[in-house]
Amino acid sequence: MGSMRTVLFSDFDGTITEQETFSLLMKEFAPEASRRIVPLLLSGEMTLKAGVPAILETIPSDRFPEMIERMRTMALRPGFPEFLDFLQDFSVPLVVLSGSLEELVMARLSPYKAKISRMVAARADLSGPFLRIVSDSAGGDELVYKAGVMKEYGEVRKIAVGDSVTDLTMAREADLVFARSLLARRMKEEGRSFIAFESFFEISNYLESTWKLEPSSE
Repeated sequence: MGSMRTVLFSDFDGTITEQETFSLLMKEFAPEASRRIVPLLLSGEMTLKAGVPAILETIPSDRFPEMIERMRTMALRPGFPEFLDFLQDFSVPLVVLSGSLEELVMARLSPYKAKISRMVAARADLSGPFLRIVSDSAGGDELVYKAGVMKEYGEVRKIAVGDSVTDLTMAREADLVFARSLLARRMKEEGRSFIAFESFFEISNYLESTWKLEPSSE
């Protein structure tokens, strides 16, 4: 690779996992609040920063262990373990940016923790009868302001990987974007360039062919 340091930022739900696991869990554990609030989130009448806690905070704290166990069974997108090895080979750190909860993300990613540079998400406070959501990285309309976290890294080459409109601020901040599903659609609408993907094998192949062609920093 060239002389500029590269950092790769990836969403979790629907990106690292095959399904939108967080949405599934909210519908399973907070069905009534999800039915009422999710349409408001999709229409833009309620922000993610307000809407996600409004759903999660209807869930009793003593049910959170069930949510964690449920998350452990969620399928990862093909090629993710190999992708982690690939990034290590090229000394590129992976930062996972998730609008979900840290405890849920790590329940699924704990086997790979040593290969992940940083993970940013909201957290669950279980001290009361119902979940309370805490986020140190909230900003704008987001529970986790992904573009804000990316800016902390300064002058680096930023690569973003995502799947949803919730990844749009992250994609706008990146130098190179891998997108699928709703994010790909929005990128097209905005006339922004991106690389389509369905598996991490495709991302690895694209980056490897690109990086091997670049002049070395030595």
